[in-house]
Amino acid sequence: MGEIRIGTSGWDYPEWVGPVYPRRGSTDKLRYYTQLFPIVEVNSTFYRLPPVSVAESWARRTPAQFRFTAKFPQTITHDKRLVNVADELRAFLRVLEPLRAAGKLSAALLQLPPSLPFEPSTVRSFYESLPPDLPVAVEFREPSWLSPPSFELLREFRLAYVIVDEPHLPVRLERTAPFVYVRWHGHGASIWYDYLYSKPEIEAWVPRIRALAQAPEPVYGFFNNHFRGDAVANARTISERLELPPPPWSARLDRLG
Repeated sequence: MGEIRIGTSGWDYPEWVGPVYPRRGSTDKLRYYTQLFPIVEVNSTFYRLPPVSVAESWARRTPAQFRFTAKFPQTITHDKRLVNVADELRAFLRVLEPLRAAGKLSAALLQLPPSLPFEPSTVRSFYESLPPDLPVAVEFREPSWLSPPSFELLREFRLAYVIVDEPHLPVRLERTAPFVYVRWHGHGASIWYDYLYSKPEIEAWVPRIRALAQAPEPVYGFFNNHFRGDAVANARTISERLELPPPPWSARLDRLG
């Protein structure tokens, strides 16, 4: 059975102070987060790349077995739409390097815009530009990507199809890479991720995750419904239902360097 790691999309949200983080005193949110989950998805790299020193700090402040994934910048996916992005890709890889060097990067997340249709030659050219040793997960947002040629390219380049729970695309339990990547966005009326999954909804995902974990490859799952700390609540619930242990280092957090 493959390893299962469940976490959230991001960790530094003001509204988590109180529901997740202590209200009083100075708290290193990332260090505190590592007591709760063994993996986190870095969303901030989508909006703006941090200095490399910030990624070095992430690697330094987390336990040796803690893991990150990080989102490709929107300049690559949404602004330039996968074309002529060599400079932007190099900048992103520089930020990832401290996490890769520390053995803490599980994947890079390529979230495509909903306005971008699948075009085989453009997609192949972009996939060919990726370092072959970089684990990449690709999240479709437009229905034309849910086609046999698109999935064939994922399998050819060993890129993971992101299994999504969201309002506009179906849930497809496709395995296309040496790891599985799942994202729960929510079903909010106006904003998808302004949403708390109910217990029955979480329960419906338990057999799916167990089925995905039957293979030896790891399964990574992230809740993106961050309002009010709902992502943390849902991630903890599904972790309990999957009988996942807490991070083994959490009791030793005070001894981290």
